[in-house]
Amino acid sequence: MALAITEEHAELSGVVREFAVEQGARAATRKAAVDPPAPGADPDPLWKQLAGLGWAGLHLPEEHGGSGYGLPELAVVLEGLGREVHGGPLLSTAVASALVARHGTAEQQAALLPGLADGSTPASLAVVGSVGADGRGDAGPALGAVWAALHLVRSGDDVVVLRGDAVRVSALDGFDPSLGLAAVHVEGAGEVLAGAAASATRLLRVLAAAEAAGGARATLDMALAYAKVREQFGRIIGSFQAIKHHLADMQVRSELAVATAWDAARAEPGDGDDADGQADLAAATAAAVAVDAYLQNARMNIQVHGGIGFTWEHDAHLYLRRATALAALAAPRDAATADVAARVAAGVRRKRDVALPPEAEQFRVSARDFAQRYRDAAEGEKRRLALEEGYLVPHWQRPFGRGAGPVEQLVLEQELVGLGLPNYGIGGWVLLTLTQTASPEQIERWVRPGLLGEQVWCQLFSEPGAGSDAAAVQTRGVKVDGGWRVTGQKVWTSGAQHCQRGLATIRTNPDASKHAGITAMVIDLTAPEVTVRPLKEITGHSMFNEVFFDDVFVPDEDVVGEPGAGWAVARATLANERVSIGGQRAGFSARKLLRLVDKHAPGDTGLTREVGALIAVEAGIELLNLRTVERAVLGAEPSVEGNVSKLLGAEHGQRVSELGMRIAGAAAVTGGEPELALNYLYQRAMTIAGGTSEVSRNVIAERILGLPRETIKN
Repeated sequence: MALAITEEHAELSGVVREFAVEQGARAATRKAAVDPPAPGADPDPLWKQLAGLGWAGLHLPEEHGGSGYGLPELAVVLEGLGREVHGGPLLSTAVASALVARHGTAEQQAALLPGLADGSTPASLAVVGSVGADGRGDAGPALGAVWAALHLVRSGDDVVVLRGDAVRVSALDGFDPSLGLAAVHVEGAGEVLAGAAASATRLLRVLAAAEAAGGARATLDMALAYAKVREQFGRIIGSFQAIKHHLADMQVRSELAVATAWDAARAEPGDGDDADGQADLAAATAAAVAVDAYLQNARMNIQVHGGIGFTWEHDAHLYLRRATALAALAAPRDAATADVAARVAAGVRRKRDVALPPEAEQFRVSARDFAQRYRDAAEGEKRRLALEEGYLVPHWQRPFGRGAGPVEQLVLEQELVGLGLPNYGIGGWVLLTLTQTASPEQIERWVRPGLLGEQVWCQLFSEPGAGSDAAAVQTRGVKVDGGWRVTGQKVWTSGAQHCQRGLATIRTNPDASKHAGITAMVIDLTAPEVTVRPLKEITGHSMFNEVFFDDVFVPDEDVVGEPGAGWAVARATLANERVSIGGQRAGFSARKLLRLVDKHAPGDTGLTREVGALIAVEAGIELLNLRTVERAVLGAEPSVEGNVSKLLGAEHGQRVSELGMRIAGAAAVTGGEPELALNYLYQRAMTIAGGTSEVSRNVIAERILGLPRETIKN
C-alpha cells in the first residue's frame, strides 16, 4: 500500500502523513489555487515547519546540516505529502540540494548545502528547457521559482546554479499554482555543476514518482470512500460492477506506482555515479508508470464522484492539476518510455537482489551439498532423493517438503537452478490441497506417488455451465453401497489426456444450497466409464479437454473431506491455483518487442515508446512480487501485491502480443513470426484461465477494497 516496508520507513511515513493532515497541506494547496503566489513571495508556513523537522535535508550529509539518510527516506516523505497534494518548494529544493551534494565542488557544497538543508534557501529547478552554451537566455518554466533564492537551470549536459540577482522571474498562469511555477530568464553568470543534467532528470523522475505514488493512493481512497456511501437507484454505487471495476483498476495502478517508485529510490546511487545505467532505467520506469498511474487515478476519481467531483469546492481537481503538472514538467511519459526502451536495447538490466540475513548461509551450504548428491545419483533415484530430503516442494510442510521459509526458498531458487527438478503445475496445486484437506491415509496413498511422478493429477472443476462460477456444479453423484455413482461432464481440464487421477467437485445433494451440496472426490481417469476428449484450441494445439463420467464408481475412501463439504476443498485448490498463476511471467516478454521494431519498423519512435511503456509495466509486475518477497524476508505483514498479480500478468501478456502483431504487420500473419503469432492466440486464454479478469476485479473490489458483494441467490 505504501513505499515503506521496513519498520523505520513505516514510522516515518506515518509521521509525515499525520503532519500533512494536521497542518492543512491540502488547504494550503487550495489557497494557492485561489490566490496564486507571485514571484518573490515567501513559502507558506508549512515549508518552515517541514524544514524544521529536517525533511528538506533528510538526504544530505550531516556535515552540511543534513540528516545523513538517502533518497529512499526522502521518497517516503514525498509520498506521504503527496497523499495530501502538498505543494511548496520541497520537490525542487530536494532535487537541487541532491545535485549540489553529488556534483558540486567542496566549496560549493559548503556554501550552498546548509541553506538548502534548513529551508532558508529554497531553490527552483528548470530542466524542461535548456539555456545556451553561454549560460544565458530563457530557461523555461521552473518548479518552485516564485519562492526561490537559488535557481538551477539546465545548460546542455550541465546544470547552472544562479543567485536571485542573476535571473529574471516572470509569473506564469500555472495549471497548479501550488508548485510555484514561473518563467526564468538567465541574465547573469552562475556556478556550473558539470555533467549534472542527467542526474537532475533522474532525481526529478524519482521524487515525482514518489509523490505520484502518494497521489494515486489518495485519489483511490477518496473515490472508494465516496463509493461506499453514495446511493443511486436505491443502492450504494460501490455495489455496481462498473464502479467496482473502476476502483479495482485504480488499486492496481496504485500498487504499480508504489512498486516502481520504491525501486527507483532504492536504485539511485548515493554518489550519483550511475555507471551501469540501472538507476536511469529504474527512474524512467517509475516516471512512465507511477506518474501515469496518478494521472489516470485522478481522472477516474472525478468520474466516480460524478457531478460533485466536477465542482471547484471538491478537492478532486487539486489532485488532477497536480498529476497533470507532474506529467508535463517533472516526468513526461513519452520521454520516459523512450528512455526505458533505449536503456533496455543497450543491454541495461535492473538487478534486484534481496538482501538476506546471515542464516541464509547455512541454507546455502545444505543446498549445495544436496545439489551435488542429486547430480551424482542414478537417474532413477534422483526424484526420490529430492523427495526424501524435502527439495521437491521445499515450501510444503514435512514430510514432503522442508517447511522452508522465505529466506530458505530464495536461497534454493539461487542454488538449485539448472538441476531439472520437476515443475508439477496444476498437479502441484491439487497435491498441495490434498495435504491440507485429505485424510492421513489418502495423503499417503496419493501425494507421495504424485510427487514421484507415478501418478499425474489434474483438476476437474469447470463445467459447460460453470466456468468462473466454480460452485455451479451439475455433475451428479448418487450414493450407493460402498461409494458413489458419478455422471456428468467436466471441461477446460488442462492436461487431462496425460493424467491418471483428478480432483473433482460433484453435486451430491441437489436439495442443499449451491455451496453446501458439493462433495470433493478423486476420480480414477483410467476407469472405463471415464472418457477424456482433447479440445483443439485456437492455437491448433490441445491443452484443454472434455472429461465425461458415465456412471463411474467412486469408492467412499476416495471422497476428500466430508460429503457435502467439498466447496472448502475446492476453495483451497483455487487459492493455490491463483497464487501460482499470479507468479508466472508473461510468455512473450515485452523486451522481445524491441527486436521486432528493429526488424519490421526501424526508426519508428512511436512504436518504440509503446514498447518502452510495456517494458516499464512488466518491470512493475516483477517489482510487486519482489516487494512481497522483501516483506516476507523482513517478517513484515503481507500486503495486497499478490492479489493483483494475476490480473496484471494476464492483461499485460495480451497487450504485449497485440503490440507485437502490430509491429510485425504482414509478417505476423504470413508465417514470418511464428512464435509471436502462436503467443498472440494463446494469450487470449490468460484472461479467462484461473478466473476471468472480470472476476479478478470483483475479488479485488470486494475482498481488498471492501465494497459490497453482489447478492446471489442460492
